[in-house]
Amino acid sequence: MTPQQFKDKIATIYSAANELGRDYGISTCTPDGHLLGAIGQIAAKIAFGLEFGSSKTEHNATITKGAKKVHVQVRSTGRGTIALREEPEYLISLNISNNGEIGLLYNGPGKHVWNLIEHQKNIQKYASQNQLAEAQHHVPPDQILLIKENILSNHRSN
Repeated sequence: MTPQQFKDKIATIYSAANELGRDYGISTCTPDGHLLGAIGQIAAKIAFGLEFGSSKTEHNATITKGAKKVHVQVRSTGRGTIALREEPEYLISLNISNNGEIGLLYNGPGKHVWNLIEHQKNIQKYASQNQLAEAQHHVPPDQILLIKENILSNHRSN
């Protein structure tokens, strides 16, 4: 499947959800939760060449960087906020738009995001799009996971 076909399928999912919402009088009927997370994982696998599965709690993928296996938490949102329960080793955060566009919100060690949100009192902590952008400024270029296939709407190829 080409990157454009993948994006078109995402747009079709959003369109079907919106149609169901209109048909049944539900003002907000959008894909979220597990479905949006799965779409994000697939997008991250395509974009970064991630492997699904990780032995580390709260991580859902791995990538080999040099001789080291890095554990990655992929988080997706359609509303600009992600949730974390603990500091991820590495974090990829994606925004999935209703037109199928995939935006990169964060790419790097999880500590930069975690440092901004760890003070929150709840077990599940939230990072906004602005916090993710702020954290991204602290990531050195050599700690960013390289894009293997650019399906991201807001990122230039490496």
